[in-house]
Amino acid sequence: MPRRGWALALALALAGCGGSSSMSAQQLRTKAARACTAATQRLDRIPTPKVPSEGAAFLRRGIAALGPEVAALSTLQPGDLGTQWGRARAATEQELKALQASLNGLRAGNDPVVAIKTLQAQLAPLETRASTAWLALKIPACVDT
Repeated sequence: MPRRGWALALALALAGCGGSSSMSAQQLRTKAARACTAATQRLDRIPTPKVPSEGAAFLRRGIAALGPEVAALSTLQPGDLGTQWGRARAATEQELKALQASLNGLRAGNDPVVAIKTLQAQLAPLETRASTAWLALKIPACVDT
C-alpha cells in the first residue's frame, strides 16, 4: 500500500470510522472501579464533623472527593451495559447534586442540623438506587461511594 494509503487507513482507524467508541464490559468495570476506589479513598480521609458548624467543610470535602469520580464515570462509554450504566451514573450524579444543594443551603443560612438530616433523607434512596445499579453492573467498588 502506498504511504498515503497507510496514512489514510491509520487516520480512519484512529477516528473509529465504522467502529464503536464504547469499551468492553471488562474495560468499563476496570475503569469505573478505579475511579470509585480513588473516590472512596478520598472520602475515607474526611473526618466526621463533631459540631454542626463543621458541616459546610464536611460537605465541601465530600463534593471535592466525589466530583472527580462523577467526571471520570461520565467519560466512559458503556456499550451493551448502557441502560444499567445510565441508572448507576445518574444516581451517583444525583448524590453529588444533593451534597451541592445542601452546601448551598448552609451558605444561605440554613440550620446545619436540619440541613444534614434533610440531606441524609435525600441520600438514602439515591444510595440504594446507585448501589443496586452498581451491583447489577458487577462494579462493587462503586457501591460505597
